[in-house]
Amino acid sequence: MKELSDIVAAADSLRKSGKKGALATVVKVQGSAYRRPGARMLFSEHGREAGFISAGCLETDLMERAKSVMSLNEPAIVSYDTSSTDDLIMGLGLGCNGLVELLVEPLQNGAALEKNEFFGECVRSHEKAVLATVFRAKNIPGVCVGDYLHVSQGKIRSSIHETALKSSLQADAEAALNSEKSLGKSYLVQQGEVEVFIEVILPPQPLVIFGAGLDAFPVIKFAHDLGWHTTLVDHRPAYATKENFPLADSVILSQPEDISQHLKIDGQTVAVIMTHNFPTDLKLLKVLLPSPALYVGLLGPKSKSELLMQHLKDDGFKPAKDNLAKLHSPVGIDIGAETPEEIAFSIVAEIKAVLQGRAAGFLKDHEGPIHTGSNGSLTRG
Repeated sequence: MKELSDIVAAADSLRKSGKKGALATVVKVQGSAYRRPGARMLFSEHGREAGFISAGCLETDLMERAKSVMSLNEPAIVSYDTSSTDDLIMGLGLGCNGLVELLVEPLQNGAALEKNEFFGECVRSHEKAVLATVFRAKNIPGVCVGDYLHVSQGKIRSSIHETALKSSLQADAEAALNSEKSLGKSYLVQQGEVEVFIEVILPPQPLVIFGAGLDAFPVIKFAHDLGWHTTLVDHRPAYATKENFPLADSVILSQPEDISQHLKIDGQTVAVIMTHNFPTDLKLLKVLLPSPALYVGLLGPKSKSELLMQHLKDDGFKPAKDNLAKLHSPVGIDIGAETPEEIAFSIVAEIKAVLQGRAAGFLKDHEGPIHTGSNGSLTRG
């Protein structure tokens, strides 16, 4: 979501200044590639403005394509094929062994402008949405490259006039919204074939940090850099202030037992307890373990968590097995962290691994593709 937010802001700035721009979106990947479908990059006539679609190997050539798109004011599909052993295609030497297709759209084009407005709504609403974009349609009446259908907040908007395609696409977009998985799909209409990228756009990952100590700063900073939505909670008025934690999206003053009055914890919420106070940790565990929270991290040694569990048992509090399974204590992955910044890094890395359903091992030991899903399957992040 951070990348999308940056692109929306940069696109608005270009439009207000009267400058031309072009938005490149990865819509299809076969084999290996640096970014997956849904990755975006915004260009002005002078170069990159926001986002990225590779580690730098495609950008120079893509910039020239973007200039052409801006000049003609027409969308275009750009393909980079690095699947052959002769990997010096067009002098790029990518070495990724895959096919990457990008849709490049001029910002001054009506459909692109409407999409940017839709992206802005997604950033502001913090609700999931779906954007389906046509990226291949040859001589098909009522369908053009760049046409879209999007679903957000119960509303459906579309620039597609081909009735059968629009109906099928709407059903698939709503299914993707429910499954939270993006996909590429081909549709056969009477006049030919249409290829569409159906993209699920998820809201920022909600992270709640309990404890306004100095070690909360780097956790908030790492999460902020990732575009997560961070909430800092503490019961001490002198500590729980926005002035103390300017990067936090929200700062809440609350006693542990009153959290539900101030904060909604749902199945996407990840929480980290770092109060350095045993009685407070005990109260928070009683609130968080039975909650719908996806992940609960507890700072401190294993001996501390074992003692906390014993106290919970003595108090007659017996969390269910699935509630205990979401407890990560000691919190973080084993990278030999010592400093607050290193510890924060290990905490955020573990949360990311849990969100992606990964074991956080070395990639060299990982069997299969690095990215989940060859068709652009999306997970929150």
